[in-house]
Amino acid sequence: MCPICWISGFIAALFGGSLLAVVNHPISWILSIILILYATYKFYEARQRGKKMNDDTKARNRKTIFRFVQGVIVGSVTSVIIFYSLTYKEHERMHDLLEKHGIEKHEH
Repeated sequence: MCPICWISGFIAALFGGSLLAVVNHPISWILSIILILYATYKFYEARQRGKKMNDDTKARNRKTIFRFVQGVIVGSVTSVIIFYSLTYKEHERMHDLLEKHGIEKHEH
């Protein structure tokens, strides 16, 4: 498994899926589909290149991919913690304001 191909495919799939989930416009849908198809191609290419590699190289590549995924997870969790701590008070203030005016009943 080629780590560069796999990582490129993973990033393209993240962007394509995120764009598809967030933006509601036909042009963004087309871009999302293109990115997801590109990601699928990169995963296929990584698998084809991986068939030609010896076992030592495959083990090293798996470790590289595992480190990348660890970095993505740690970065995501850190970002969530930081942004939550920065916006928590404003979030609560908005919910209190909505409840005060009877617009929303929010429980969490």
